[in-house]
Amino acid sequence: MDQNGILKYVEPVLNFCRKRLNNPSDAEDLAGDILLHVLTGMKKYSINSPDAWVWRVARNRYARFINARAQNRMILSGDDLPDTAAEEQSGEDDEAEYQNVFRYLHTLSTEYRNIFVDYYVGEMSVRDLSVKYSLPETTVKWRLSEGRRKIKERIGADEMERVYKRINWNTTVCNGDLNTYEYLHSQVARAICLAAYEKPLTVEEISIATGIPAMYIEDELPKLVYGDAVRRAGNKYATDFILLRLEDRKQLEAASAQLIRSFADFFENLFSERSEAVRELDFYGHDFGMDRLGFIVIPYVLRNMISAVKTKLRFENGPYPVRQDGGYGWMIVEETEDEREMAAEFNCGCNTTGDDSGSGNEKPSHIYYYWISRYFDPGVYHVYGTCRMHAEGIPQSSENGIIQISLSDEDAAHYISNGLIRKCADGYQLSFPCFTAAAFKAFVSLFDADNGLEAPLGEWIKDLRKAFASFVPKRLDSQINQWVSCYANQLAGYVSDELIRRGVLKKPDEHRPLTDGVFYVEGEYIKNI
Repeated sequence: MDQNGILKYVEPVLNFCRKRLNNPSDAEDLAGDILLHVLTGMKKYSINSPDAWVWRVARNRYARFINARAQNRMILSGDDLPDTAAEEQSGEDDEAEYQNVFRYLHTLSTEYRNIFVDYYVGEMSVRDLSVKYSLPETTVKWRLSEGRRKIKERIGADEMERVYKRINWNTTVCNGDLNTYEYLHSQVARAICLAAYEKPLTVEEISIATGIPAMYIEDELPKLVYGDAVRRAGNKYATDFILLRLEDRKQLEAASAQLIRSFADFFENLFSERSEAVRELDFYGHDFGMDRLGFIVIPYVLRNMISAVKTKLRFENGPYPVRQDGGYGWMIVEETEDEREMAAEFNCGCNTTGDDSGSGNEKPSHIYYYWISRYFDPGVYHVYGTCRMHAEGIPQSSENGIIQISLSDEDAAHYISNGLIRKCADGYQLSFPCFTAAAFKAFVSLFDADNGLEAPLGEWIKDLRKAFASFVPKRLDSQINQWVSCYANQLAGYVSDELIRRGVLKKPDEHRPLTDGVFYVEGEYIKNI
């Protein structure tokens, strides 16, 4: 159809709009909008059925016009209604009915929605639809019938009427090497995963549960499936990670208070007993004091104890799963109190950067960073942090903590700001301890004492496992053990905070990153770090 061919549609389109809109100006505006879109489409597409094309555009633009007007219309009280309101009421009722159907149409999955739109909006015949979608005519008729039934049910149930709440999750943490945030940063992705968390759902069921049109859900699902955030089984989708909700965390914390106090007592006494022995060891930082070195000892001892107890209980994590995007491990997702989406303040972890044998460097070595979420600063690890320091060979070339390579003023300022180096008479000095493999082994062995807490720790871990099993969907049972490890390792954060409160550990500076959990070890990667 050439552009002159549109002339025969001008009057019919205008009548189409006048019939549906009582306001002549609105009808003329809508008719102009429809014809403009028809002209634009003629330039872009090869149109085989001009009549179907024009009326499909007309009905689509009319539906959009009604939807937009409904969103912007001011609802007035009865006394404020203009005189023309009664005359327009009938037309508005028709518009409301059309809008309602149009709204619920978007909760249908693609296999129903596309055929429904082409049949009712594009006015295509069943035979044409059969050809277009390569389906038997009986299947087309069945999908039309099912589509009508589903829309009728949903309008009747009115399940779409709901108050939308922002979903606050922390998605910056993982157990392994992957980017949880990449897949779960959007509200649409989170709404889908929250809806499909307790049980697998179809696209349509997710749409009804969330109020999100099915087309947007279908656009988001491939990315979620590729990121292993969602698993597909037939025509249903199920969330494939454990979500720790706020009420779940409260249940876990209630059982931890006594164990925290017991470990705090143990470390307080042990640090007092072993402080002089530490000073006699041969490593840079031996004189830092246990109020700083304790930030290394506590997580190291507790993580190893937890790992050993879990092994005895046969609660092993199992191998890290390899993910479709090339990463490995598990997503760690927690509900947060507000939109700041801060990780739980006593979450703990260890970021490591370095080289093992075969990497091309003369000596394998690593920088470890034990962190507590409450005091975590990404600059300590990224940008001008431990990753860059190791890549530039700064700790590897240092002698008794004194940096031997030349640093620019800008680089030095960044490292100082991140709490990793400080100025000294000889230039710049590392702010964290440095060990040989033998020296580190000698250091941590000083704290390998029988604390009598293995039994209560084991009972606590068993209680954690039972608690997780009570609120985690059965299909995710294989992921519980790694979550038990993640949560159990937070014990180091709680114990450290208790010892800060007692004055046993140094109180972190509010204006500077806490880097007392950073240390360098020359040698192969330390397992169970």
